[in-house]
Amino acid sequence: MKKLSTITVAELIEALQGEDPNALVLFASNYGDYHRTRQVHAIAGDFEEVELEQTAYSDSGFAVARSDSRDEDEDEEDEGGDYQPYLVIR
Repeated sequence: MKKLSTITVAELIEALQGEDPNALVLFASNYGDYHRTRQVHAIAGDFEEVELEQTAYSDSGFAVARSDSRDEDEDEEDEGGDYQPYLVIR
């Protein structure tokens, strides 16, 4: 699988140490238009550990795996031992 460039939970915790605990948290992403507009998304506060799958339908090249593909991957996970957890914040 293609490597996803992101931060770890430990890096996120460290980055938030000096921030105002009452500040609202948002997520920004490139809208994908000509001007590369940075759009902002609210975060609901839901956390979920997920499996990812590669997809051509996403700008990042990844999507949260559908439940049927996760079932197939569980067998491979047990055999290979290369499981990488991904934490999704919604």
